[in-house]
Amino acid sequence: MNEFTQQHKTVFVRLGIAVLVLLGLFLLVATVAKLKEYRYIGSGTPSGNTISVTGQGNVERAPDTARISFTVRNEAKDVASAQKVVSDKIDTITAHLKDAGIDKDDVTTERYSSNPQYTYSNNTAPVLRGYEVSQMVTVKISDLALVESVAGILGRDGVTDMQGPNFGFDDDKKVAREAREAAIKDAKEQAKKLAADLGVDLVRIVSFNESGANSVPSPMYARNEMMMAQDAKAGNPIIPVGNTDIVSTVTIVYEIR
Repeated sequence: MNEFTQQHKTVFVRLGIAVLVLLGLFLLVATVAKLKEYRYIGSGTPSGNTISVTGQGNVERAPDTARISFTVRNEAKDVASAQKVVSDKIDTITAHLKDAGIDKDDVTTERYSSNPQYTYSNNTAPVLRGYEVSQMVTVKISDLALVESVAGILGRDGVTDMQGPNFGFDDDKKVAREAREAAIKDAKEQAKKLAADLGVDLVRIVSFNESGANSVPSPMYARNEMMMAQDAKAGNPIIPVGNTDIVSTVTIVYEIR
């Protein structure tokens, strides 16, 4: 009987050791997971003592791309007739733009619509007088020396609805990222100095906010007088390009101790 009890006691001891080992492993994994969570911004125990700093990053750069949008409209008795007039005009404009150096892939239709048009009179039912077809097209200009020529072509070809040129960058996200990185660096430097002045330590970042990278045009001429004179002689408008300031503002909240 004693031998039987001793054998079961050994089994129970081994089971107890196994359970303790498994429990220890579980606690270790849970602790590591918690430590990893603590590394993330705003995770873990809510912070009681914090400081907030705001940083700003500026990137001044000449734009490398311009976009001009225009709309061609025509009203006719039937849709097909209006479509033909609009298509013929777009074809003419596209050909002139190609001659000026604009690739056909940079001429894109943004919107195309056809709508019935009615004549309204007092005390009578609306009378269908025809259909209006409109086509909105955007021209991407990678060579900014062609901006004035494109605007001149659109004017001479009878385009009345025109928006732009709007100057920007072919890779807007890259420029915005540069401004954000500069703003974060500025905020971190301010945080270190403020912590030193207060005699506290920075523990972790509790929150981060970016107000966005905004483009601020600067009135600087990028074309010389001879080029502007050539455009004036050709009947093209004079459009200064200038530089652009991309501004990013970030706010970082730190936990301190």
